[in-house]
Amino acid sequence: MRTYSKLFILVVLLAMVLGACTPKPTEVPATEAPKPTVAAPTEAPKPTEAPKPTEPPAPTAEPKPLPEGVSNILTIHMRPDLKWSDGTPVTAKDLVGSYNIYWLQQASVWTYLKDVVAVDDYTVEFWISTPAPRALRLILRSNQMAPYSQYSKWMDGAAKLRADGKAADSDEGKALLDDLYAFKPDTLVVYGPFVIDTNSVTEAQLELVKNPLGYNADKISIEKMIVYQGETAASVPLVLANEIDYSTHGYTPSDVEQFKTIDNLHILTGPTGTGPGLWFNNNVYPLNKKEVRQAFAYIIDREENATVAMGPAGKAIQYEAGFTDLQVEAWLPADVIAKLNKYEKDWAKAEELLTKAGCTKGADGIWVDDKGAPLDFELWVPADYADWLGAAENAAQQLNAFGIKATVRGYPSAERATTQKEGKYEILVDLSIYYNPPHPFTSFNYYMTKPRNNPEATDGLFGMNWPWKQIGPDGKEVYIPDLLKAASTGFDFEAQKPAIATLSQILNEELPVLALFERYSTDVVNEGTRIVGWRPFDDPIYKNNQADLYIAIQLLNGELKPAPGADGTFHTIYPYPQPPNYDLNYFTASSLPSLVGNPSYNVMYPPLFNYMWADAEYVPCAAESYELR
Repeated sequence: MRTYSKLFILVVLLAMVLGACTPKPTEVPATEAPKPTVAAPTEAPKPTEAPKPTEPPAPTAEPKPLPEGVSNILTIHMRPDLKWSDGTPVTAKDLVGSYNIYWLQQASVWTYLKDVVAVDDYTVEFWISTPAPRALRLILRSNQMAPYSQYSKWMDGAAKLRADGKAADSDEGKALLDDLYAFKPDTLVVYGPFVIDTNSVTEAQLELVKNPLGYNADKISIEKMIVYQGETAASVPLVLANEIDYSTHGYTPSDVEQFKTIDNLHILTGPTGTGPGLWFNNNVYPLNKKEVRQAFAYIIDREENATVAMGPAGKAIQYEAGFTDLQVEAWLPADVIAKLNKYEKDWAKAEELLTKAGCTKGADGIWVDDKGAPLDFELWVPADYADWLGAAENAAQQLNAFGIKATVRGYPSAERATTQKEGKYEILVDLSIYYNPPHPFTSFNYYMTKPRNNPEATDGLFGMNWPWKQIGPDGKEVYIPDLLKAASTGFDFEAQKPAIATLSQILNEELPVLALFERYSTDVVNEGTRIVGWRPFDDPIYKNNQADLYIAIQLLNGELKPAPGADGTFHTIYPYPQPPNYDLNYFTASSLPSLVGNPSYNVMYPPLFNYMWADAEYVPCAAESYELR
């Protein structure tokens, strides 16, 4: 597979020719000279030609000043050949109109935007007022568009409200939104190669049929997708009967063992970007001592913990860098990675650290602190999270075997936010890896900031109460909120890396949170019954998070094809609402297109860009290219 150049150098070149603010749209250092302005696809084989680079302006051209209150402009170049299933072209009017409705809905993307402007029929500028990695994710990957031909009334209405200086939550805005939600179209208009046949929707299954006008439709030989209705339990017998070509359900280790007995079934374990860890309450003595927290890291065998909790879907954390292992090399320099303590199981080292913290081991084998109190802790865990509960139980067993008393205390997940904020726990089992959008800040921000950690609280709600004043790797005091701001502001990811490296080293040393494992998917692929053409299962595409689904990419590229003698259908399963509990309005909470899951949603509404996790870059899909200044 050819590895295309990363976009950091791309953006630097663009800065040189534009002389304006040029944040970089990707996160990985370049290895070869980039094309001027196009994020080139990494997938192979390529059923369509890679987008041609846009010629940059002459170096002598005067830079166009940014509008007042705008820090960056993200320009998206759309594909001029894309059509909706009603035959109308996909244009800037659709994209801008959709964002006007997102504004009316007070969608989170508008916290980063000042305006969205159509430059011409196929070019749209996003005027960014608050630059942040999440803004890039929302615009490039997460937010798709609806057809102007079907929603012009509300798109134009929202645009007029904005032009008149009205607020989205004004009386006029609320009335327009209510009118939008009352709209019940009887047809679904898409720009992808498949569309739901609404006459096929039953309590058991629905069909997505070929849209000949859709994206890459001429390259796709699958004629129909069957989506069975059902949760995990319902899917197991269908998988065993070779009725499912792909399933995203989170299967148990016993389910997986059954599947392994069938030769044509493959278990794909791609990252989910999430995973549990132990949060240490600094209000609880002696958990406020880093030596004690480090001892825990040497006591608990994370490989064992991951296997017990998740089987093949659990991947033990190696680096304790504060974010997913998968992208440590993309964000941290080699010399920093080399300094990270991997905390491999070492009970002798744990004893040394506890002794340093003033603890001793009693005659009964139980460790006591320097005040003579037994090291005896409760591990709080949402009782209805089976994988976290398994992780907690195994961690407690290992701690008890070492001589630290540990008891699992289950509580309702509905109380999770309150438990975090109030700091009720001694040790909490909660997220230690959180990586969507794919940027280290997502994880850092989750457990280092209020309300989950608020050491400067004035209302007593300290959460974890881990101090924001810490000593950095250079021996100087740092302030965590300042580092977090430096690690997340703007799109210049190279400029963010020093702050990210500092945070990772502090977290690795201080261990306010001990990450246990990252949860991987247990997706099932059926090779050869109906579908052939899967990429080799060691292809980097399978490192993609489910939000950037590798199956959807292969479907959209036309790589997956009917097996010889098969009926030309692709079978998957997802729980969807049955009639009459759905509608076809793209913008409602009960919209059927958004409720059928991935890959079904993405073959109806392909993303503008796909994010490739192995390369940490966005590559074109329904759009041609993007540039950032």
